[in-house]
Amino acid sequence: MNEGNVVELFCRAVDREPGRAAIEFQGRRLTYGELEQETNRLANLLLSLGAAKGSLVAVCSAAPLANVVAMIAILKAGSVFVPLDPTLPAGRAEAMLAESSPQWLLTDVENLPRVSELIAGRGAATRIVCLGEPDGAAPQIAGVTFALESGAYDCRSRVMSPCGPDEMCYLFFTSGSTGRPKGIAGRLKAIDHFIRWEVETFEIPDGAQVSQLTLPVFDAFLRDVFVPLGVGGTIRIPDGRDTLLDAHRLIEWIDRGGLHVVHCVPSVFRAILNGDLDSQQFASLRHVFLAGEPVLPADVGRWIEVFGDRIELVNLYGPSETTMTKLFYRIKASDKHRRSIPIGKPMRGAKALVVGEKEEPCPPGKVGEIYIRTPYRSLGYYRQPEMTNAVFIQNPFSDKPQDIIYKTGDMGRVLEDGDFEFLGRRDQQVKIRGVRVEMGEIEDLLRRHPGVEDVAVVDRADAAGNRFLCAYTVQHGDLEPAALRQFLGRQIPEFMMPSVFVRLEALPRTPNGKVDRRALPAPNQNREALAAYVAPRTPLEERLAALFGELLGITRVGISDSFFDLGGHSLLATQLLSRIRSLFQVEVPLRVLFAKPFVADLALAITQIQAEQEDAAGVAMLLKDIQALTPSALDEMLAREKRIAEGGAASE
Repeated sequence: MNEGNVVELFCRAVDREPGRAAIEFQGRRLTYGELEQETNRLANLLLSLGAAKGSLVAVCSAAPLANVVAMIAILKAGSVFVPLDPTLPAGRAEAMLAESSPQWLLTDVENLPRVSELIAGRGAATRIVCLGEPDGAAPQIAGVTFALESGAYDCRSRVMSPCGPDEMCYLFFTSGSTGRPKGIAGRLKAIDHFIRWEVETFEIPDGAQVSQLTLPVFDAFLRDVFVPLGVGGTIRIPDGRDTLLDAHRLIEWIDRGGLHVVHCVPSVFRAILNGDLDSQQFASLRHVFLAGEPVLPADVGRWIEVFGDRIELVNLYGPSETTMTKLFYRIKASDKHRRSIPIGKPMRGAKALVVGEKEEPCPPGKVGEIYIRTPYRSLGYYRQPEMTNAVFIQNPFSDKPQDIIYKTGDMGRVLEDGDFEFLGRRDQQVKIRGVRVEMGEIEDLLRRHPGVEDVAVVDRADAAGNRFLCAYTVQHGDLEPAALRQFLGRQIPEFMMPSVFVRLEALPRTPNGKVDRRALPAPNQNREALAAYVAPRTPLEERLAALFGELLGITRVGISDSFFDLGGHSLLATQLLSRIRSLFQVEVPLRVLFAKPFVADLALAITQIQAEQEDAAGVAMLLKDIQALTPSALDEMLAREKRIAEGGAASE
């Protein structure tokens, strides 16, 4: 695999066919020649303003075309691309600006007032360049350079002064555990390495039509842009971000656009599966690359049922710290029967291993932390050396100080065939009653139910700190939790059963389309949205309602309230059944509570169990009396019962 840089790949495509479409968006077609001129003009403007190699240039714009042009221009000038989300809260945006201290900030007219406020306290440290045409209010903002007024800057002379292969060329921010944003500093050769690998490994054809579904603030944006530009293809951008949330529109857009390659997160892929698919669609599509979340075997099965092996699914794995992707797996039809889809083996130029708690290599099958070793990693966290040194460490199996390995914080294991399996984050390992539970397995099983469109399973803690599982589902029709429990109960042990099922109209999403697990509501968060309050009618219902309230911390519980909808879980369920046993002298099985979690239904179930116990007690007493009889007395009693029965039959 030859090394170079992605800017050169783009320029070669310009030289080959300047009239070919480079970008298509909202009916507008920008050719390679036009994209070259736009990027040259902006790069020359930045250089004239003083930008140089290593200068940080932030971009704050929601316009897809502007972001592509800005990124290429910044890289041409040898500067550092720093994308910022214009929808970020002011505090978060200010923190990112403080971390990066960009010399220039590119924006559009729409975001110009907000950007001006954000950098007002920075004095002359950051200069604003507006990418759009000035309107009536814009000239009143001092110190703004308007790019379109700078038409004198040469757009035909190619700017080619990119940074060196190991120098910083971008800064993508990710959340920090301390609340301080972490800026991941990337190098040019790492971008180039991935782009060339994907093009060569999967034989991406010349002129390929490739989706651009990722926001510019994620490093996957680099893949969406430079894979097509590297093969003289076209970046295809949806008309609006809401297309990602509308399965019908997304399917139509992919089909109508004749896309060859789609890059997306599995949540977006699932939205496509929920649409009306048939095997004649996506005639041009050859590959769907999935990254950022676990791929569910159930989704693989649904895809294979429609398209067979005509359109290949590829599972990609790699933290942003190691630049986009470092492991990959070509999904097969038989994988639909697996417990989870592997993340595969390392790509060329990368190695991986699983390491135990004592820094020992884990044999196949043993769970440990995934380490990645590659020269195509990022440079670490910008201006945060302590945090960088904590995860970019000397290879524990080498005595060479320059042999650096990245601790991903992800747990996994190596399978017998050498493929790696991802098992979740190290800091989010879930244990229920001391047993580790893999939530992806439960999600996959629920996804196999024909009435479930989408699902997320998370662990939560009650007031006492006990962990329990909560399943959030998007459904066709109206599925009761009891039906889902019954469906799961045939396939998983009781300790893996979600204690709470919450139905949602849609799962919350991050801007990149992933499930936003942090935004999932608490099970009893919308108390008013539950069943209308109906007061207990009998002493038994009153005592049950009081028990629910005591265990769940709720002052008023009605007969139509469900123990699990109110926030109950399996650990609390055992406490509830223990108290019922003490109060009513009845043994209620856990399965009965799962099937009848409402106060009224549970009261009826307890009454039935009590009646059965009374009947059983009467039968037991009768048997005891019979066993006390002598054989002759027993014969006499049976003869008498026979005469009575025969007399009754005769009288009829």
